[in-house]
Amino acid sequence: MGINIISTGSHTSDEILDNLMLSEMVDTNNEWIVERTGIRTRHISRNETTEEIAFNAAKKVLEQSGIDKNEIGIIVFASISSDSLVPSSAHTIAGRLGIEECFCFDLNAACSGFIYSIAVVESLMKTMSIRYGLVIGAERLSKYVDWEDRSTCILFGDGAGCALLENKEISLEKPEAISEYCEKNHVAAAVDSGCCTDLVKQTVKNKCFGLEIVDSFVSGRYDEKKYLSVRSRDSYALEKDTFSDYIRMNGRQIYKFATAVGIRVIDRLLMHSNISKEDVVGIIPHQANRRIVETLSEKSEIGIDKWFMNLDKYGNTSAASVPIALDEFVREFDLESNKGKYIISLAFGGGLTFGGILFKLC
Repeated sequence: MGINIISTGSHTSDEILDNLMLSEMVDTNNEWIVERTGIRTRHISRNETTEEIAFNAAKKVLEQSGIDKNEIGIIVFASISSDSLVPSSAHTIAGRLGIEECFCFDLNAACSGFIYSIAVVESLMKTMSIRYGLVIGAERLSKYVDWEDRSTCILFGDGAGCALLENKEISLEKPEAISEYCEKNHVAAAVDSGCCTDLVKQTVKNKCFGLEIVDSFVSGRYDEKKYLSVRSRDSYALEKDTFSDYIRMNGRQIYKFATAVGIRVIDRLLMHSNISKEDVVGIIPHQANRRIVETLSEKSEIGIDKWFMNLDKYGNTSAASVPIALDEFVREFDLESNKGKYIISLAFGGGLTFGGILFKLC
């Protein structure tokens, strides 16, 4: 029993840009986009900043969890489209949530940002004995999209997703947590001065909730040829021809990279944890392109029915992709009937970055 995700939330703007609208902007059409990407619509945030999108996702998570916001000990904000350098977006969001004091920082790992952040926060929560942590992935990629480049403008969207992590070891050491459990679950045991009987304590310790982090694997390598890049506005680049103020991507090379490292991540997580593919009931990949997911399904020999996809609605939202998908997955999937089984979340992106998390349903 270690670090669990106990609540998720997401937020997208109300403005939807569908393929028909895009076909009026660039030389493309709905059939061409769907066939090559699987994307039909994407959300565009004209009136919300990246921090506002992220705040709305985090606010939902806190409201539905019911925990005291000031028990949050760490917030990590993953994004390539932050609104400011100083203060960090994580600090700004903490302030808007009303959190008085918190360990906060931003992390840039492109589309792998949420996976990187989960791995980092899990480690820090254990090392620093933090009870609760927030991991947020949010993007407003529309401000970095070249709306005259049909190879990229069809792909990206805006949105945010958030996960609340709990350190179960700390929670179960606290008498108020035991008492709270007894109260919520109508445990027939004496509750005296905030403590239950030893028998009930043991019952609680044998019980876990949500998605338990079993293992994580993250890595990366320098993208020397700039297969995926976007330069900070007003920055100076030594190699002007390889950088752009807009998102630039070599789709063919990114496809090769993603399908290679995706398999590596799955194999590494399963082998390291001694888990069989048959015990995996769901895979939540970065929502980049349907063809990538189909290739990963084929190469991994894990049926496509186990791969969760919502890219048809949102497109590629970079660091927000996995948490938005995770939020929808936990709401739609029968978690109760699959307790003890496993799900994998994986991502790959600019940098180049890649990684994955193995969760146990409990």
